[in-house]
Amino acid sequence: MPEIGQTISHYKILSKIGQGGMGVVYRAEDTNLNRQVAIKVLPDMFSSDPERMARFEREAKLLASLNHPNIAAIYGLETAEGKRFLVLELVEGETLSQRIAKGPLPVDEAVEVCRQIADGVEAAHEKGIIHRDLKPANVKITPESKVKVLDFGLAKAFHDEPSASDQSHSPTLTDQMTRPGVILGTAAYMSPEQAKGKIADKRADIWAFGCILYECLVGKKAFEGETITETVAAILKSEPDWDALPAPTPRKLRELLHRCLRKNPHERLHDMGDARIEIGEVTEQAESRPETVPSTIVATTPAWRSILHWIIIAIVGVLAVWGWMRSSPPAATGTMRVSIDLPETQRLTGGVQEEETLGLSRPSKRAFALSPGGDNLVYSATSGNSTQLYLRPLAQPEARPMPGTQGGVMPFFSPDGKWVGFFADGKLKKAALSGGPPAVLCDAFPSGASVGSDGTIVFTNPKSFELWKMPDNGGSPEVLTTLQPGEPFHFLPDLLPNGKAILYSVGNRNSIWTADFKIVVQSFETGERRALIDDGADPQYVPTGHLVFARKGALMAAPFDPDRLEVRGAPVPILENIMQAHYGTNAGLNLASAQYSISRSGSLAFVPGGVYPDKERTLVWVDFKGAAQPLNIRKGTYYAPRLSPDGRQIAYRTHGREHDAWVCNIERGDFTKLTFEGITSEVIWNPDGKSVTFNWSKVGWTNAGPPGIYSKLADGRAEAKRLTTNEQDQRPLSWTPDGKDLAFLQQNDIWVFHTEDRRVERLTDTAFAETHPVFSPDGRWLAYASNESGRTEVYVQPYPGPGTRNIVSTEGGSEPIWAPNGRQLYYRNVWKMMAVDIKTDPAFVAGKPRMLFEHRYLRGAQANNYDIHPDGERFLMNQETDQPPQDVRQIHLVVNWLEELKRLVPTGKK
Repeated sequence: MPEIGQTISHYKILSKIGQGGMGVVYRAEDTNLNRQVAIKVLPDMFSSDPERMARFEREAKLLASLNHPNIAAIYGLETAEGKRFLVLELVEGETLSQRIAKGPLPVDEAVEVCRQIADGVEAAHEKGIIHRDLKPANVKITPESKVKVLDFGLAKAFHDEPSASDQSHSPTLTDQMTRPGVILGTAAYMSPEQAKGKIADKRADIWAFGCILYECLVGKKAFEGETITETVAAILKSEPDWDALPAPTPRKLRELLHRCLRKNPHERLHDMGDARIEIGEVTEQAESRPETVPSTIVATTPAWRSILHWIIIAIVGVLAVWGWMRSSPPAATGTMRVSIDLPETQRLTGGVQEEETLGLSRPSKRAFALSPGGDNLVYSATSGNSTQLYLRPLAQPEARPMPGTQGGVMPFFSPDGKWVGFFADGKLKKAALSGGPPAVLCDAFPSGASVGSDGTIVFTNPKSFELWKMPDNGGSPEVLTTLQPGEPFHFLPDLLPNGKAILYSVGNRNSIWTADFKIVVQSFETGERRALIDDGADPQYVPTGHLVFARKGALMAAPFDPDRLEVRGAPVPILENIMQAHYGTNAGLNLASAQYSISRSGSLAFVPGGVYPDKERTLVWVDFKGAAQPLNIRKGTYYAPRLSPDGRQIAYRTHGREHDAWVCNIERGDFTKLTFEGITSEVIWNPDGKSVTFNWSKVGWTNAGPPGIYSKLADGRAEAKRLTTNEQDQRPLSWTPDGKDLAFLQQNDIWVFHTEDRRVERLTDTAFAETHPVFSPDGRWLAYASNESGRTEVYVQPYPGPGTRNIVSTEGGSEPIWAPNGRQLYYRNVWKMMAVDIKTDPAFVAGKPRMLFEHRYLRGAQANNYDIHPDGERFLMNQETDQPPQDVRQIHLVVNWLEELKRLVPTGKK
C-alpha cells in the first residue's frame, strides 16, 4: 500500500480515508490539476486474479458513465508503480450514519436527504447500474447539505447478473464472511433475496433505500440483532417497529416505507423513480400546508398563546433591526420574556467532561451567544454522541446545524454578526452564517474570545495561558498579557468598543471558588493593568455604561467609565441564579464561566441554575452481576475512593467546597482528615497499608504552595513528607507492589517516581492524553488509558519495559483496574463495567471484552472513581445520592433588557 507523502503518478498521498473489501481509499493531491481527490487502490492480493481485475475495470467503466450531482464522480482509472487505482471525487462532510448517530432526523430533513438519495440511485439504475451496498455509511452529506451516494464498487449492470440457474456468485452473508476482500452488502440493509443468496436486482437497492429512510426517521435500524444470524432472521421473518415512526410522519411517507420493505420483491416498489416522485409529493404537501405554531417558543395549546408567539417573534425582529441600525440601545420601554426550547434530542453543552464524569449534565463553558443585532442565537448542543453548533434565527421557529462545527464550544460573534467564532479540536475557528466550511485560525485554549471592531481577536494561548491577539483573517498571534505571580491563567476576555482596552478574568492558582477570581482591565495605549473587581469573573461591557459580570451564581453590574477605565460604584445583583461553573479540571481552568450573553441591541439570553452545588454521594458495594449494597457510612462528597490493602479502610478526597484528603474506617464509620487549607486531587494507599500518598498545594493569591506529592500516615499523627520537588501539578495514581516506584500524571503524560534515588522519569511522551495508570499486582505491567486513536482506549505495556504495547478495550474504555489475582482487567466504557481475561505467560494476551453490568456510577476524568475489593469479588462504586439534574434544554431571552438594567443600576448618564 502507498505511504503517506508518497507520490504515485502525479497524485501525492496526503492521508488514509478508509478501507473496505475492494481497496484502501486515500486523500490525495492531483499535482497536475491542483485539486484534492480520493484514490481507491486495489489490494496487491487481487492483482494476480484476472476475474477480480476484470471486475475492477468494469466497475470503473460503469462509474464513468454516471454524471449526476448526487453521485460521487469518477475521474479515471490509472496504473502506476504496479498498482491499479480509481481516481474519485473527494466528498467532504459527514456520512449519513454519523448524522443519524446524533439522533433521528426531523421529518423534513429526512425527506430531503432521501429525496436526493433516490435521485442519484434512480440515475444509476437508468444506466443499468445497481449499488447493492446502499447504506448510511455510503452516503455523504456535504457542508452545503448536498447528498452524495458513494462507492458503487459492487454495482453491476443488469446484464452482468448471473443467471437464475447459476447462483454460485450470488451475494450471501456466508459468502461475505468467507471471501476476503469482497464487500457484498451490510447485513442490516440486505434485502431478503440477497440474504437467501438469490439474484439481486434494482429492487435490492429499493429495499436498502427503505431501510435508510426508516433509520433517518426513527434513529435506529429497521432490522438488527446482536449477531449476523439474528439480523438475517429479522430481515426474513420480522417487521420493523412501525410504531416507532415519529408522530408527524406523513401518511404517504408511511405507505412508501411499507412498499419499499415488502419481503417479496414482486410486491415491492419496482422503480426508484417512483420513490423519488412520492417523496417529492410529500415535500409539496408539506409546503402547501398552513404554518403551524412551533413548539420551541412559548409552546402551549391555547389559541391566544399561539397569537402571542408570533407577536413576540415580530417584536424580537423589529427590535433586532432597530438595534442594528442604531449605535445606542433602543429606547422602547418595558421588557419581553421568551423561552427558547431546544429539540428533544439536544442538550446544551460547552465542555462538560468533568460534569459528565460526576454524573451531571450542565455546560461548564458558555454554551451560546447572541448576535450583536439580537436577531440570531448560536448555541453548542449535544445530540446523541456528537456536539456541534446550531444557528437559531430568532424570527424563525427552528435551529439548523452549522456545517463543519463538530465539537464546537464557546461560540462568539463578530461585530457585524456575519460570522461566529468557536473552539474545537484545540483550535480557534470561525464559520460564516451564510454557510461554507469553517476557517482554522490558530491553536487556542477554549476559554472565551472577543473580536474588536478592527477585526482583532483576543483568546487564551493553550501553552502559556496568557491572552494573545491576532487578525480575524489570519496571521501570526502576538502576546497581549503577562501572567503575574499567583496567576495560572487569563481568560474570558471582552474588548471594549472604543478599542482602548480589554476586560478579562484572572484565575487564582488551584482555587475552586468564583470568589477567588478577579476582573482586570488593561489599556492598549499604556499597557497599564488595573484590578476592577476582586470577586467576580466573566465580564462584559454594556453600551449603557455598565460592567456586567458573574459572582457566585448571580449576574452583577456596576457603572463603568470606558474612557477612564474605572468602576464608578459598588456592584449590584441584577439577576439571581445564573448558571455558573463551580469547579473544573486542571486546577479549575475556565471554571467561572457563566451562561449569559448580551446583544448590542439590548437583549439578554441566560440559563438559570446558580453555582454548581456540592453533590452528596453514597459509596456502594457492587457485585459482578450489578447488585448493589450501600456501605454503612455517612453520605459525603466522595471522589476517587481507594480501598486499603486489607479492605478495611477507604482513602478518598472530597469534591466540592473542599478538596481534602480523608481516610474512613469502614467498620467503625469514623473519619480522619489528612489535609487542610489546600487542594488535593488524588489520594492512594501505600503498599504497606499504613500510609497514603496524595498531591497537595495551598490556596491563595500569595504564599500559595508548594505543590507536590506527599506521603502521610493514615491515622494523621505525623507530618506529611514531600516526595517530589517539581512544582508542576502532579497526580499520584499507583504504586508498584514493592513500594519502589510511583506512577503519577503530569501534563497528560505518565511519569514514574523512583524512591531509591528520588529520580523522576517520563514514561509516556506523546501529543495525546494518557490517564489512569495502574500497575499490575506483580508490578510487571502497567495499564492506562490514551486517546491517541481518536477515542479513549485501554492499553497495557510491560513495566519497566521494553516490550510491545497492547490495546485491551475494543469500543472505547478508561479507568482500568486489575483483579487482585492479575488474571482479569476491568475498565469502564461510559456507564458499562467491562471485564477482560488476561494471560501474561509466556506472552501478554487479552481476551474479548465482556460487559458485567451497566449503571450510572460516577466516572473519573484522570483517575479511577471506583476500586475493587482485595477479595476480588466486588467493586466499590461511587453514586450520586440524588438524581442528576435534567439536561439543559432551555434558554431564556429578555428583549429590551437594557431598560431594566438602567433602572436597577443607575449610572447618572442620560
